[in-house]
Amino acid sequence: MMQGKMLQEDDQPRHEALWESLKSLTFLFGTATLSAIAVRNSVNPYIQKFWGASHDFWDDIWKAIYVLFGCNDFLVHVVGTSLISIIFFVIFNAVFLCCDVTGKPAWLLKYKVQETKNQPLDQKKLWSCIRTSAFNMLVVSPIFTLVLYPLAVYLGSYHKGELPTFERLLLEFVVFTLVEEVLFYYSHRLLHTPRLYAQHHKKHHEWTAPIGITSVYCSPLEMVCSNLLPAAVGPMIMQTHLFVAWIWLGLVIFSTTLAHGGYHVPFLFSPEAHDYHHKVFNCWFGTIGILDKLHKTDKPFCGSVQEERHYISFSLTPVNRLHPTPAKPAASCATKSE
Repeated sequence: MMQGKMLQEDDQPRHEALWESLKSLTFLFGTATLSAIAVRNSVNPYIQKFWGASHDFWDDIWKAIYVLFGCNDFLVHVVGTSLISIIFFVIFNAVFLCCDVTGKPAWLLKYKVQETKNQPLDQKKLWSCIRTSAFNMLVVSPIFTLVLYPLAVYLGSYHKGELPTFERLLLEFVVFTLVEEVLFYYSHRLLHTPRLYAQHHKKHHEWTAPIGITSVYCSPLEMVCSNLLPAAVGPMIMQTHLFVAWIWLGLVIFSTTLAHGGYHVPFLFSPEAHDYHHKVFNCWFGTIGILDKLHKTDKPFCGSVQEERHYISFSLTPVNRLHPTPAKPAASCATKSE
């Protein structure tokens, strides 16, 4: 009897935690849905006009690319996707890496997230990172695209025909984002289990203050399961036009470069949450935070000065000036004497 009562008492906090998580998730999805409806009703007509006016322009660009690859679905899908991934990666990382190595442009340095870190960069670590990142982008990613090509075609990904309407494009991007959040969050949590962390993920966390190219500084297994697959599944299940998949791919590479870049630049996505993950290891495993809220894995981040800074800044003043790190309390005389 007593044992049953104790089990009921133990279950109560779990039920309360589950209920709180469900309420949080409902609030997040409800807010997102209402915001999407509001945006659709207010600005969608104007964006649709813009998309419609430029539709022929983008369609002509895609047709030119398709002809460049000999109107060959296999070549444009496998070779084209591999090339566009490399181009996006190099372009998005070039400015950050230049600043990390040379300190120029000097104005960018004031936006560093961890101000005293990587100045100067450890050259040995940097070249190790470059070699691994190059292998993942030049070897692992193309092989992944090649292996996945038959499945993508079977599920309905296409290369010819009209580009989707803006409303369809918006729907697809919402689905892509949610699918990536789910797959990245749970694969990332798995990589933090002791065995997988030691064998595969520890390499990525060698950088407690990451730089842009560390986004793909990882083992091939992590590259496939936690970087490539979460981004690829959404376009496959939505039967997406390859040109739209390329736009999504560019956004994914851009956002992960910013998340690892180490600079909180005005008007761009905040890197504070993922940078904090690299700093403390045990929180913020997702991309947009929905599942971290649900599973309470954002707790160490909540209440921190990094959380205060975690927003898109529209001020040229660095966020670490707007939200300075609190000064540590001075040690007492008794503590000093000890």
